[in-house]
Amino acid sequence: MTIVFSDTGCDITKEMAEKYDMQVIFMPFSLDNNEYTKDGEISLTEFYKKIREGSKPSTSALNPVIYCEIFEPYLKDGHDIIYVHFSSHMSGSFAQLAVAIKELKEKYPDRTIATIDSLNISCGGGLLAFEVAKRNKEGMPFNELVTWAEQNKNQYSVYFYVDDLMHLKKGGRISATTAFFGSMLNIKPLLHCASCGELKIVGKAIGKKKAISELVNYAVKYGKNIEKHPIVILHADAKEEAEELRKQLLEKLGPNLNIFFDFVGTTVGTHCGPGTIGIFFHGEQQL
Repeated sequence: MTIVFSDTGCDITKEMAEKYDMQVIFMPFSLDNNEYTKDGEISLTEFYKKIREGSKPSTSALNPVIYCEIFEPYLKDGHDIIYVHFSSHMSGSFAQLAVAIKELKEKYPDRTIATIDSLNISCGGGLLAFEVAKRNKEGMPFNELVTWAEQNKNQYSVYFYVDDLMHLKKGGRISATTAFFGSMLNIKPLLHCASCGELKIVGKAIGKKKAISELVNYAVKYGKNIEKHPIVILHADAKEEAEELRKQLLEKLGPNLNIFFDFVGTTVGTHCGPGTIGIFFHGEQQL
């Protein structure tokens, strides 16, 4: 039997994980001198509240010992593992993952472990993991699952805007000068995870209303058979704006869309900050 894993950097919603029996690895973070290593230790509402009040979270890489502790029980029980993770360009965790897998393969030579670098972030990677888990539950063999994932991982698009440019400045995405004047002018940068696995600024909008409209336009322009695939809308404690995005999306693309709706998790939220809105769909990856 194959077990499909993903991680909180892919922002798998609870509903998505439970539907196809996915296992989700929690990526740790620190906030106010407290380290959080398990899901549910702090609510997402409280997490974003603390950031708005001035707290500065930071993420940390998992070490090989923890990866082994996560995977080994399944290998010991005779299962194989496929792990679909967020872009390796955005975390040091995956160098540690390689060490753990080498050790586990030596210990369990009859078992198979495959890692799929989604080259994506948040639910761009999550949608790929979701589709792999769906096919796994339908009975697709291990090797075919891996091949399918590698061949289709560039079919999931991510577009989002951040509410506070200072979070992009802290991450080195824009200069301090750009962040300062952009904030004064209420500029919302529009970002996309490109096919190389890195974030790119692809546009800008003045104010939230225009930014939401642009996100809808991206889905209309780049979506491929979008009505036949799940769509995810995530928000970093900005439910009202996310609801407006959902409303406009249904108006533009029809009422029968399969939309999942949830918070941006702590892994991605640490870097994008409160107020972020993102849309994730089956479509063409921009360069």
